[in-house]
Amino acid sequence: MTQITAIIPVLNAMPYLTEALASLERQSFRDFEVCLWDNGSTDGSVKEAQRWIPGRLKGRVVIGNQLPLHECLARMVEEAQTEFVARMDGDDECLPERFEIQLEEMQENPSLAAFGGQRMEIDAQGNSLPAGASMPIAFVGVLSRLLLVNALLHPTVMFRRSAILSAGNYGLCEKPCEDYDLWLRVAKNFELRNSGHVLLKYRVHEGGIIVGARRAEALAKPNLECICRHVQELFGIDPVSYRRLREKQVALAFPILLKAAGKISSRTGARLPRVLGSTEFLYSARCLTRKGDLASRALWGVFERVLSHG
Repeated sequence: MTQITAIIPVLNAMPYLTEALASLERQSFRDFEVCLWDNGSTDGSVKEAQRWIPGRLKGRVVIGNQLPLHECLARMVEEAQTEFVARMDGDDECLPERFEIQLEEMQENPSLAAFGGQRMEIDAQGNSLPAGASMPIAFVGVLSRLLLVNALLHPTVMFRRSAILSAGNYGLCEKPCEDYDLWLRVAKNFELRNSGHVLLKYRVHEGGIIVGARRAEALAKPNLECICRHVQELFGIDPVSYRRLREKQVALAFPILLKAAGKISSRTGARLPRVLGSTEFLYSARCLTRKGDLASRALWGVFERVLSHG
């Protein structure tokens, strides 16, 4: 029985789709199938996909059922016949060992629901770009970063279908936060981590969803709305207090963020000092602390010094 389904939503992915599918053909682990769902391409993406699937890559190309991204992803998860599902975009390239690395880790760790990785950023021509921020590896780091921003790069992630469905699947949250919302829900009951390995060549170009969102400064608001739906249950912070933290209106942030650290400690099994001293938690805490809150900032500095001395 096939072990992995690679799900690829596509809307005008040419000319990059060819290399994306070629990178799947080069995978060292071969027991997978592809579900490529076209959402109304007019640039030849469907014709190119059908050159590869199912002739060179096992799977199917879905046409004639255009859906918003979050609904398209939910449908592909529902229809997948495998427990392990690998997310990918039509303009990125998987490194050859990606599926092998992820499947081995997930099979060895039944509590692991979603497993992402690092990326190499490339431009439209495939040239390497300066390295972006790395993804946190341990669950405590992932959860600490989720307090502020997304902590898994969506097209690098492999996940357990059963865990995603039990968390409600891709929900009502639309791009660019459909994955952030999902990871926040999944993190309430399952473990999330990232590999330290580079698993994907992540293409940065004018048509990219996240690039467009950042240029329009449109990511901050949906990001905030997304985390506010989950911040009480996951981090013990009421949404009103969290909004005030984001708006730098809290006079003393430390007590509120100490509560969040306690929730992260309880959820991950990491001791509270480890959470407070972790690079990811300190980054989120500093971003949520206003410049005039000298007491909280001094405490973050203390925890950082303790961490640096082991």
